[in-house]
Amino acid sequence: MKIVVNGYGVFLGAKNGMVCIRNEGKEKTIALGNLSQVVVASGGVVVSSSLLRLLSENNVDLIVLNSNGSLAGTFHPVYRKANVLVRKEQYRAQKDERGLFLAKCFVRGKIMNQYYFLRSLVRSKGKKCKESYYEIRRRCEELDSCRSQKEIIGVEAKAAEVYWKTISEFYDIDGRRKRYNNPDPMNMALNYGYSVLMSVVSLAVDSTNLDPFAGFLHVENPRRPALVVDLMEEFRQPVVDKAVLRVTPEVKDGLLTRDTRREILDNLFKRLDKRVTFNGRKLPIEYHIHLQARRIERFLLGKENYTPFVQR
Repeated sequence: MKIVVNGYGVFLGAKNGMVCIRNEGKEKTIALGNLSQVVVASGGVVVSSSLLRLLSENNVDLIVLNSNGSLAGTFHPVYRKANVLVRKEQYRAQKDERGLFLAKCFVRGKIMNQYYFLRSLVRSKGKKCKESYYEIRRRCEELDSCRSQKEIIGVEAKAAEVYWKTISEFYDIDGRRKRYNNPDPMNMALNYGYSVLMSVVSLAVDSTNLDPFAGFLHVENPRRPALVVDLMEEFRQPVVDKAVLRVTPEVKDGLLTRDTRREILDNLFKRLDKRVTFNGRKLPIEYHIHLQARRIERFLLGKENYTPFVQR
């Protein structure tokens, strides 16, 4: 369970060992119970030091998001486990076949999720776009012959071009090429959703011994955690696309309105809470994200094979 706060003037505190929320003269208390996170998704929220201590004592993370949905920071217990061997193997894997294998897995998961999502759209909407999702499937097969990170990214880019061109047949979106140059409302909504997803994946990677900045698919950048971006590729369609494309986004003064951001967040967290079966286990998607991060860790230690997350 998580608490999501999205509104100005809200006060978060502690009362009788519970989380206390005050807003516009109203007060609500929530028992810690199965609480896993408190998410602050807007400015103008006050958090008391008493609540910070209470959350820390009960191993509950406090997450603060920027206005664009990206992760601003977290507050969690000071003591975290550490296994230096994992990071040593992670750095070695960047230079051997394990790194190439993982890079292919991340892209294979993304492309296959694109394939299944498009297939379901075509079947439900009745449009004749079968050749599009068949082409995406063929692109996925090209991964087997890739021998470098550059080749893998090339396959991913070609599949993405087909995917978004087909998506535009169903939704009001002007492709993803313009997402950084005066993006349309739907692209702005998708960007916001991907930023929130990145925050969720960041927390999953942070719960392991992995270095979030040492990736296998994306180029390392001191401002962007490459491994987090790698792993989130598997969850873009199952979480963000399926949640955001249902929204009719509204923009004011060049920004998504607060109501639009609230609707996107509601849809995203519903998707994250949705129970799906993967690797023989039916769990909320957010649990699968955490498990995938741990599987990367175990794969690097030679304890488990790695299979990309695909939702059929």
